[in-house]
Amino acid sequence: MNHLPKLTVYYWIMMLLCTTMGELIGNLISRNLELGYTKGAVINVVIFAFVVSLFVTLKLFNDIFYWLLILVGNIGGTNLADWVTLEPLANDITWGFLAPLQLGTVSGSLAVMGALILVLIVHYGAAKISARETVFVMVTYWSAILFSSTFGTTSGDFITNDTPLGALGGSLLLLSLLAITFLLFKKNIVTKPIAYWSALVLLHPVGATIGNWVSKPIGLDLGNVWTNVFMIALFFSFFLIGEKRNRIYN
Repeated sequence: MNHLPKLTVYYWIMMLLCTTMGELIGNLISRNLELGYTKGAVINVVIFAFVVSLFVTLKLFNDIFYWLLILVGNIGGTNLADWVTLEPLANDITWGFLAPLQLGTVSGSLAVMGALILVLIVHYGAAKISARETVFVMVTYWSAILFSSTFGTTSGDFITNDTPLGALGGSLLLLSLLAITFLLFKKNIVTKPIAYWSALVLLHPVGATIGNWVSKPIGLDLGNVWTNVFMIALFFSFFLIGEKRNRIYN
């Protein structure tokens, strides 16, 4: 994406809400609705691809569609991450070679990070060649959003479950790293693209760890359903209050 959004506090709060909701809604689909990781990943990645195609071909360049894509990408990324890292649920066994890969959080995170880096190289290579924002450039941008969300869930689960930090400590550490990234950008030490993608890579695990802490027994244990209701209400309230002053597309 040649034109990156303004890196305002409002934008990152909205992104954090989307990443947290993506974690919770993804878990709701695969676990509470008992669709399993494979079916959840297939359904949500297909929906994400469909919405991206509408966004690009019909040129639906407005904030509502932008945030819808961010949210759907985070839901798809959560299910895709679970499919890459976790052991199959009951509904996953019948999928044969499409059953979850069971790579674990470490190997899964490395694999997804590799895919993200590759997509970003292709994206910025295509953007450098083209003088305008082509369909291919936009598609690779949204593909990078999907993979950054997937990495966020795999690494967030690693921090939550496989380190002494846990969900709360992991969230505080990642938020500190985000603050450092924001400071480096404000001081012109790093470029806008580097700050943007670094912040996204850090923000997605924050959303995952916050979602884990709020919804699971390791934290507040509110469950996926009620936590989703609260997060959705908070997201729309924040969007309605701040959208006019913080538009991405004018």
